[in-house]
This record gives sequence, structure tokens and C-alpha cells, in this order.
Amino acid sequence: MAAQVVADFFHDSLVDGRGDRACPVVGVFLSRPQAAPAAQVAAGPRAQEPRRLSLAGFRGAYGPWHGAEGSAPLDVTVPSPEASRQAPLAYRLLERLGAWATADADSAVPPVSGVEIVHVSDSQVDVPGEVLQAQGLRSLIAFGGTLSPGEWFAVVLFCGVPLPAEVAELFRTVTASTRLALLSAEQPLPILQADAARTLLEDMENLVAQRAADLQSTVARLSSVTADLRRSQQELEQREKELREEAAIVELLQQAGSALAAELDLDALVQHAVDAATRLSGAAFGAFFYNVLGETGESYLLYVISGVDRSEFDKFPMPRNTQVFEQTFRGLGVMRSDDITADPRYGHNSPHHGMPEGHLPVRSYLAVPVTSRGTVLGGFFFGHPERGVFTERHERLVTGVAAQTAVALQNAQTYRQERDAAMELQRHLLPTLPRVEGIASTSRYLPAARDRGAGGDWVDLIPLPDGEVALVVGDVMGKGVKAAAVMGQIRTACRAYARLGLAPSEVLEQLSVLVDDIAPGCITTCVYAVLDTRLDRLRAAVAGHLPPVLRDPQGRVSFLDERAGPPLGVGRRRYPQQETPVPPGSRLLLYTDGLVERRGRPIDEGLRSLRDLVAGPVGEIEADCDSWLDSLAGGQHDDDIAMLYLHRPEDASQQVAAVVRDYAPVSGAVPDARQLVSDVMREWNLEHLVNDMMLIADEMVANAVRHARTPLRVELRRAGERVVLEVTDSSTEEPRLIVSHPGEFGHRGIFLVNAIATRWGTRWIDGGKVVWAEVKTS
Repeated sequence: MAAQVVADFFHDSLVDGRGDRACPVVGVFLSRPQAAPAAQVAAGPRAQEPRRLSLAGFRGAYGPWHGAEGSAPLDVTVPSPEASRQAPLAYRLLERLGAWATADADSAVPPVSGVEIVHVSDSQVDVPGEVLQAQGLRSLIAFGGTLSPGEWFAVVLFCGVPLPAEVAELFRTVTASTRLALLSAEQPLPILQADAARTLLEDMENLVAQRAADLQSTVARLSSVTADLRRSQQELEQREKELREEAAIVELLQQAGSALAAELDLDALVQHAVDAATRLSGAAFGAFFYNVLGETGESYLLYVISGVDRSEFDKFPMPRNTQVFEQTFRGLGVMRSDDITADPRYGHNSPHHGMPEGHLPVRSYLAVPVTSRGTVLGGFFFGHPERGVFTERHERLVTGVAAQTAVALQNAQTYRQERDAAMELQRHLLPTLPRVEGIASTSRYLPAARDRGAGGDWVDLIPLPDGEVALVVGDVMGKGVKAAAVMGQIRTACRAYARLGLAPSEVLEQLSVLVDDIAPGCITTCVYAVLDTRLDRLRAAVAGHLPPVLRDPQGRVSFLDERAGPPLGVGRRRYPQQETPVPPGSRLLLYTDGLVERRGRPIDEGLRSLRDLVAGPVGEIEADCDSWLDSLAGGQHDDDIAMLYLHRPEDASQQVAAVVRDYAPVSGAVPDARQLVSDVMREWNLEHLVNDMMLIADEMVANAVRHARTPLRVELRRAGERVVLEVTDSSTEEPRLIVSHPGEFGHRGIFLVNAIATRWGTRWIDGGKVVWAEVKTS
């Protein structure tokens, strides 16, 4: 009965991972001496006496275990050929376990036990694997041992799942538990139960110890693997970081090289260079000092900053050839120091004996000269507050940027020389507008913002007899010296035709023939008009050009586009002429297409914007021009811009009064300019504007002294109810509204200008800029 309970237990309790029965066939075998009855098992078997092998418990369907003819449970003598023949599989498994090789019945209970596992895939040669395959099984497992002196038991499990060897070892503990269960059902001697319990406890202890050792070994392996994985992950992350940094450096070098190779504007070029070099060096901040030649041939040392605001260096003088700077400014080589304050060349020059008070802290120092063909063009300087930041690799990277910068500077200088030649030619060909009684006039010429090359745009104002004045605006297609030369010939011929007293239509007819002769195929547009101040009329003819804009004394605006002819250069053609009233108080604007045409903006939209500006509030004509240029072009114009702007004042009080002074770029220029403004305002009976205009002058002149460091010009003009202050310098620094941080006193002057002035702005001129501010007199 106990054997059957054990068989049922294993059959019903063991399941696979899906919950299905894992052991469909279970057999529990008992082996006893053949001569002794079952009730006298305790007496023990006689040595070498034949034994009986019986199937005491069975669950499942497996025919060979029901006897030779399947009518009764297996019960055979062992060892014997008959047993081997009737139950070969069980016979061999039990023989391997030693089921009939037990000890003497009178001796102590021997600790005989064992486990055997067979797999279908790698079954032993003496176990027929085809039997397992026929039953749809994956493995067999048999375990057993001494039940009592002279009696032996074994359990055979047919498994539907493969069992690895480490799982089979767990059945050693199951063996002791099974023995104890079988003994408990037969009321054995206490010594047998105690022995079974002890064996079970020992097996459990051994299993726990083995599992603990295995677990400890596994934990150790996992710890080692985890440490290896962590190291590998850290190495991969470090390598990934290095690769990303390398990729960023390569990308930055490529971007810097492309930018330096393509950039021809000097200001943008040096800023590109120092930004790239500062990032590549890992510096806290960097500077690039470079030499430029002024119009008079005098050399100026300028600089750009990267990494910090330029204002951090405004209060310091330009560096001199001290022992630290000399190696770079003379092009003697690269200077790299882990701690420049400990360098023996540091701190020997007065008045600072090192870095000036308030200078950003510098310990790590790197300086690389920029040279070309033995000429020092400038130098890179980098600083960091920590020691040992700059390495040999940083030095190589910055040296590479310095070499590219030298080539780019040479290209920019060559381009600037060509551009300056064209600009100089154009300046000599373009006239200075003469003063004409009863007319206030001004003009503007701006090269294209993208290439800054001079083109063929021009304007002209030609006084004629009997109170007339000729007004001209034109555009020769193309750029450079050729376009400027063609423009000069056309302008000279136009002035000659004007002085002959030819009508506007006749002048354009003659110019068309001339263009066809001197520049065949060159597209040239032109507006030629004659203003008669006695008759208050304007006669105009248009050759393929945008129409002039007229604002009458009532503020109405119109385009003079009633009649227009083709561009010049199409041979002798008659050009239509139109006549328009221009009474005192009127304003007239002639311009080229660069003012209203821009990439991405239709020309009609530009013309509408121009019309709105001319129809809006107007004042002093110089300020009007600058304001309109800023609104329409904003430094982004794709083509040259030329403008001729006239105002016919209604009375003498509208005439322009002007005062001009030149100053050296020293701090004393600020109080001198303030005094000039105060005196002129009082002379013009504008005492109520003295303080406001002095504040504006103070900020604008101080900025020019601080940033330009070159001679500057102050011009004060009055026209009607407007006063304009202009400061001209050579700096490319544009005044901007910058919000100051708490406790910071810089950047606030321009807010005063913005608050006091009616309007203000900046216009770029060749060699510098003009900052202007307009104030109403009432």
C-alpha cells in the first residue's frame, strides 16, 4: 500500500513548466530474499541467496511491467535470465543501482543509495533509447537504496521532459524521503526509522551545503561577470564619449575650414576663427589680435573675443610686446604653459607686473601666432583659470586653425584690396552733392551686404542755369572695376548732355546710343529728371528703372511711373517724358532696386513698404535715409543700394545748419564733445535740449573712443524741428540694447539714447560706421 501511495505521489505531483504531468509512468520496486517471507524481513537475508524483485507500486501505462503475459504485476527472481528477459529496462536500471547486491541481513544497515539518469538524446548503450522514443518520453530517472537489512527499494520515473544531471542530483534527498515513507507504513524498528531520518537529515544538510556552495560560486561568478560587464560598459561609454568628442572635433574642423575658406569679410572671418579655436582648445575664453591697415596706411591692432562678453576686456589696454606676448606677436613660435603665473617670463612689465587688476583669472595659457610668408598677421591667445588644461593635442588643433586662418586672412586681404580699388574708383567717379539754393539733398551708396563688392550704381545732382537742377540715378549690371568704369563713363556723358540743356528724353536717347557703343550687351537702367525750382515742376524720363517716389506738402505719396522706356543700350530710341508739380514742402526719392528687392521678398512688397515709409513721419533728411535703409535693407540686401533724397523746404527756417569736429580717440574727446554740443545748442537757441543732447553725445563718443581707438568725427545738424547728432568711427562694433545684470554698470548708456532720441540707428560706411540720433526741437 505504501509503495502505491509513493507511485501515485510522483505521478500526480510532478509537473512541467506548462503545468502538464511530467512523469506519465512511475514504478516502485522492492527486492527481498526469496526464502524469507515478507513479514520476517527484519531477520535479514542470507548472503548470496536468490532474491525476488516485485513491482510494489505502479501508475501509468507500460506493458512490460505487468508480467510476462501482462496478467499480473512483475514478480521475478533476480538475478536471472528470466527477469532480464521479462523486464529488460527495469532490470538493467535496478542492476546498475545494486538492487540485489545488498549486505548481510545481520549486519548494520549499509548506506546504499544511488541515482541514475538517462536522456533520449545521449542514452547509454545498455539502455534501449528506442523504448523511450516509442513512449514519447525524453528521459528516465531511477533512484533507490536499502530499505531495511536484506530489503531494497527503487523508484523508476518515465519523464516527458529532459532532465539535466544537476536536477537528477536533487533526487538523492528524495531517495531518503521515499525510504522513510516506505518504512513508516510497515511499523519498522525504531533504529530503522532513526537511521532513515538521520540519512534524510544528512542528505538535506549535504544538499543545502552543496546548494550553498553552488550559490556562492554562482554569486562569485555573477559578481565577476557583473564587474567585467561594468568595466566593459564603462570602457564602452568612455570609448563612445571619445568617439563623440573626436566626431565633434572633426565636424568642428570641417565647419571651421569651410567657413574660413568661404568667408571674405574680415570681421566675420576673425570671429569664426577665434570661436572655433576656443572650442577646440577647451579654453575658458580666447582672443584673436590682428593687424589692419587704415585708409592712410597706418596699422591698427584690433581684437575679437570668444567665450566671454567683450565688455570684460573694455577697461584694459591693448597688450604690448612684453616677455610673455613677444613670442607670439613676433611670430617666434607657440607658447604653452600649465601655469603662466609661475613662468619666469611673467610679471616683469610695469605698470601691472602681470595681469591687470580685474582681469579674468588665467593659469593655463596657450598662444599661437598666425603667420604667412614670414609676416605676422595676428595671434590666438587662450586662457583657463585651472592649471594644466592645454595639452599637446590642443596645441596641434589650434595650430591647424591658425594655418587656415592665415590663408583666409590673405584671401580676405586680397579681396579687400580689389574691393577697395573698385570702391576707390567709384568714390572718385561718384560726385559730392553740391549745395543748391532752396533744396536740401543727401545721398547714400551701400555695396551689397553679401559680397561687399562695389557695383555700377550711381546718383548725381547737377546744378543747371535758370534755377534748374538735374537729378540722376542709374544702375550698371555687374560688379567690380569693370562695372564701376562703365558707370563712370555713363555718368560723365550724362553730365555733359545735361549741361547742353537737353530734355530728359533726349539725354536718355543719347545715353542709350553711348551704352550700345562702349558696353554692348550691358544692361543699364537710369532715371534722369530736371527740377525747375522757379516753376515748381519736375520733368522726368525713365529707362527701365524703378520710378521715383514723390511726397507732396500734404503728405500724399505717388510713384512717377506713368511712362517708362526700355533700359539703355538698345540703340537710338525715343524715351517718353512726364511732368509733375513739385511745390515747396515736397520730398523726392530716387533709388536703385537694391533698396526694395531682396531674395525671398517680391519687389512689389518692397515697393509697398517703401511707400508706407515715405508716407509716414519724416524729419531731417539724413535721419530719414538712415531709418529707411535700416527698415528696408537691415544689412541683408543682396544688391547695391543707391539713393538720392531731396526736400524743398517751405521757408528758410527749414534749411540745414551743420557743425563738424574731428577728435583723437582719447578719453578727453568725451568732455570736448559735450562742450561742443552745449555751445551749439545754446547758439541755436535750443537751451532746453542741452542736457539731453549732452547725454547722447557722452554715450556715443565714449563708445567710439572705447571700441574704435581711431580718430572720430562728430557732426551736429539742425533742419527745421529736428536736430541730429552723428558720430563716425572705424569700429565694426554695432551699439545694441543689452540688459545689464544687477550690480553691473555697463550697457546702460544706449538705453539713455533710446529713451531720449526720437529715433536712432547705425549706418555702415567704407572703413567704419556712423551712429546717429535724432531729437525733435519741440
